[in-house]
Amino acid sequence: SQTIALLNIYRNPQNSSQSADGLRSAVSDVEMQEHYDEFFEEVFTEMEEKYGEVEEMNVCDNLGDHLVGNVYVKFRREEDAEKAVIDLNNRWFNGQPIHAELSP
Repeated sequence: SQTIALLNIYRNPQNSSQSADGLRSAVSDVEMQEHYDEFFEEVFTEMEEKYGEVEEMNVCDNLGDHLVGNVYVKFRREEDAEKAVIDLNNRWFNGQPIHAELSP
C-alpha cells in the first residue's frame, strides 16, 4: 500500500480543552485553524523530508472514537510508505507513541 495511517495523532484543541472540573475552555475558530495548519505543515514536511514524495494527506477530525485524530498519508511509492511505517512505530509525537500501519 502507498498509504499509511497514523492512529490518533491529531489532537483537536476543542476536544482536548477540558479542564479538571469538566468545563471546556473556549478555543476560537482562528486558534483552531492555526493549530491545524501548524500540525498539517509539520507532519507533511516531515513525511516528505524523511520518507519520500507525499501525494495526499488527510487529517480526520470526527466524533467516531476509532477515527478521531487519524492521519492518512499517501506516498507516491509503496517502498516509502513501508519505510515510514517501520520508522514511525519507533517514534513519539506530542508526548505520545506513534502507531503507524499500512492502510488499504
